[in-house]
Amino acid sequence: MKTFSTLLALSLAITTATVSLPSTAQTPAPITASDDQLIKQTLRQIGLATPVRTITPTGIGELLMVTLTTGESLLITPDARYVINATAEPNPSTIHAIDPAIMSDKPTGTPIDEDHKIALLANMNALPLVTPDTVFFHTSIKGLLWAVAQNGTPFLVSADARYVIGGDISVIANGKLGGLDTAFETAKNRHTLATLDHTSLTIYPAKDERAVVYVATDINCPYCKILHKNIPNLTAKGITVKVIGYPVYDESPEPMRQIWCERDNAKRAKLLDLAMKGVKAGNQCGNDDNHLSSNIAKVRPLAIIATPAVYGENGELFEGNVANDELVKFLMAK
Repeated sequence: MKTFSTLLALSLAITTATVSLPSTAQTPAPITASDDQLIKQTLRQIGLATPVRTITPTGIGELLMVTLTTGESLLITPDARYVINATAEPNPSTIHAIDPAIMSDKPTGTPIDEDHKIALLANMNALPLVTPDTVFFHTSIKGLLWAVAQNGTPFLVSADARYVIGGDISVIANGKLGGLDTAFETAKNRHTLATLDHTSLTIYPAKDERAVVYVATDINCPYCKILHKNIPNLTAKGITVKVIGYPVYDESPEPMRQIWCERDNAKRAKLLDLAMKGVKAGNQCGNDDNHLSSNIAKVRPLAIIATPAVYGENGELFEGNVANDELVKFLMAK
């Protein structure tokens, strides 16, 4: 797995800076014998055959580093519930102490407070892909935040900005590695969707609304076209469809910009319907306005990698068949 620093360097080199850890940083408590035993037992249960050499505190909340006899390492919580297949790297920026009062923990998937964000950004000046537009969220691990860089790369950072981690948080449950932390992902997505500019969504209202679905779409995406054909069926069954213009194909940005320059929702919906059938919209803009860009920036925390990206109003990602009633069942079950 590539480290966060390596990912940043792919597009813009990091300025070398001396790490100056805050004098208020506390020495983490040593690992207990019971935690040591639990972690080793859990790692064996999920299929890790390589013996553990050491388990040591990281200084990031209660997060621990497990070093294997091969020299490889991973991060894990003392209760062995959350694991990260990566290591913590010192932030190369000059670090200033952050008041613990503004680093208070909040529910997973919740954006951090503005004061905390300002303090974090002041500690990240050597990370050029971290900008004022970067959004930070609390994770299920105390003292650890999730964010996404300007180029779309998600990363983890300690609440005091001293360390960055280029990995994902996975959940261990019932002796099995269960994949990403869905509680975090759903909450993060829900908060992100709530920030969208509805005047720049193309909305297909339900006749008798029972649920809402958000769809990030591209007019040249084959599966987007399939889902779009299903919209009348969805609205007839009480589902309001809110479309996020999200061009991913090289030929899509300009024709989609023209569609979204139409400010009347009903007319824009008709233009989008035609575009999904291969009929390009005429010149709607008349200037350089881009009504797609605001929501594209706002949905960066969704970490969309392909279209259509479909989300329930509660933030849960739909990964089923978009051509039948599977989506209806998914939404109505919530």
